[in-house]
Amino acid sequence: MLKAPRFHNFSLGSLHRPFILPLLKNPSTFWRSQYRPLHTEKDISEAKKWLESYQPSDIPATLFEISYSRASGAGGQKVNKTSSKATVSLSPDRWLNPQFCYWIPSAIRSQLVDNKLRYETKSGGLLIQSDATRNRDTNTAECFRKLLEEIKQRTFFPGEVSEEDKKKWEEIKEDKKEKRLFHKKRQSDKKKSRSKKFDI
Repeated sequence: MLKAPRFHNFSLGSLHRPFILPLLKNPSTFWRSQYRPLHTEKDISEAKKWLESYQPSDIPATLFEISYSRASGAGGQKVNKTSSKATVSLSPDRWLNPQFCYWIPSAIRSQLVDNKLRYETKSGGLLIQSDATRNRDTNTAECFRKLLEEIKQRTFFPGEVSEEDKKKWEEIKEDKKEKRLFHKKRQSDKKKSRSKKFDI
């Protein structure tokens, strides 16, 4: 007599601790590992246009945490007395999250999952700083300029194939086809000649 299969109760508590802990340490780890969408030609075309035309001023600054502190180094007394050093940051659960990084095309976001920016922190967030000038607004704009420049440098899409290259590949394809047919005909002729010998 066949026994009915037993189904054990499942709960988060039954999971082994080492499995849960990595997810708690970095909340973006799980969904980033799942984020590998397939992109259409339209997606890639829009991403290429974005790379060409998107400006630092287009980045929605309200999504980021912006703080100011006293700058260090040369530049006179004023540079050390005023809080002109800009720090722009984004938490790990927001960076590359489509809900917050919607301003980056999906075809580019998926590349940045593997091609990490130099401004990424160990926890997976972003941290960009600038104290290039004594003006906090200028330094803030510089942070976003550096971020966008880094994104564009880390992204690559193959160029379109020229008509000349298309023609060349078609010729190679036709040449291979002719050679294959020639070889096939030759094999067929050999078989026919062998069968004639046996008939004799």
